[in-house]
Amino acid sequence: MHVFLSFYGSRGDVQPGVCLALELVSRGHRVTLAVPPNYLGFARSLGIDARGLGMDSEKHLRQGRTRAALDTRNPIRKLQLAQAQLREGSAAFDAGVIATVTQAHAEQPIDIIISGPLGQDRVYALAEHLGTAMATVRFCAMSENGVIGAVPTTRALPAEVNRRSWRLAEETTWLAVRGSENRFRARLGLAPERTRLPVRLRERGTTQIQAYDEALFPGLAQEWGPTRPLVGFLDLPAHTRSDLADDTGGDTDLMRWIDAGDPPVFISFGSVPVPDSARVFDAIVAASASHGVRVVFGTGTRPVGVDRDHSQIWVARRVDHSVVLPRCRAIVHHGGAGTTAAGLRAGLPTMVCALAADQLYWGAQIVRLGLGTRARLSALGPDGLTAGLGTLLAPTTVAAAAAIRASLIDSATAVANAANAIESAAARRS
Repeated sequence: MHVFLSFYGSRGDVQPGVCLALELVSRGHRVTLAVPPNYLGFARSLGIDARGLGMDSEKHLRQGRTRAALDTRNPIRKLQLAQAQLREGSAAFDAGVIATVTQAHAEQPIDIIISGPLGQDRVYALAEHLGTAMATVRFCAMSENGVIGAVPTTRALPAEVNRRSWRLAEETTWLAVRGSENRFRARLGLAPERTRLPVRLRERGTTQIQAYDEALFPGLAQEWGPTRPLVGFLDLPAHTRSDLADDTGGDTDLMRWIDAGDPPVFISFGSVPVPDSARVFDAIVAASASHGVRVVFGTGTRPVGVDRDHSQIWVARRVDHSVVLPRCRAIVHHGGAGTTAAGLRAGLPTMVCALAADQLYWGAQIVRLGLGTRARLSALGPDGLTAGLGTLLAPTTVAAAAAIRASLIDSATAVANAANAIESAAARRS
């Protein structure tokens, strides 16, 4: 087959697409992977036919408008800035995905198009335009179900309440995006849609791969059935990491520092812009001193004024989770699905400091399962982080994290499960 994969967003959004691409290539399929231009080197270093799509996602996240949206307390201004950011990113994505899919289809007809969480309505339209099969990938349980509701909460609510909340959320979203989606469809010569996308996907039996573990949402796999399989968290095979262009590991000084003392707490917020990074670092210093624990602070970029003169804290630019996390005792992070998976697979009690989107759901679910605690990244201070570390270091939390680790699907099986679902979806269409 010729499989086209569209995975747009941050590193956490892109890497699962790279995992799928590698597996499908190993099965003899031709694969074209569309990613933001800042991740082309990452994908191509592993031998994948990657094409640039849209804007540099990290620069887009870190530009002045994003910082202003995080810093302002005016909800109207925050919404205006977020909408402007979304419009700019969507315009670049729309133009890029049409050109990229059209070119790939001209080189060899595409048999199936796979969409990551971002841009699924656009990929749906392109699949309809080309008359090809489609499947989607999601990183959290964020569509109608009876297990969790549309509002992230640690409380267990009645199944029908949860389902109604998702219907309301989907209708509200549809009112906001239907004009944009139908303008995109018009560019392809397609008739306008009058029904929200989740309903269309369900009614047509579209395969919606859930790239996370069923152990974290008891009962969800049985409710959703084979069209929405919970395949497990996707991750790169260990043997590919040495080939990565961005070299996420290899800091021998860090390894020596970790191994020279008690296991540290790992703290990182991925590519998410951290509001007031100096304040967050001060909170880390205070919490570390309060509990007498060491900390690896994986910032991606070093906060202004931060150096390594704190003997209990190591500031690392980028780390390989598969190497560092098994040497740690707990993890504090932004709640991205990839980091959540890496922490849980290492058996680490978890504190999620979320900003938005699926991060909020992972934070709520971590608390519901007794695996840790949660906080808002925008409000993280010394007292909150100190209290959070207290929860993570408690024996009951440590035991719960160790227990869930044993029940998780291993990454190789998860990637194989996802590839099987893609092949089955394409075969059904044929």
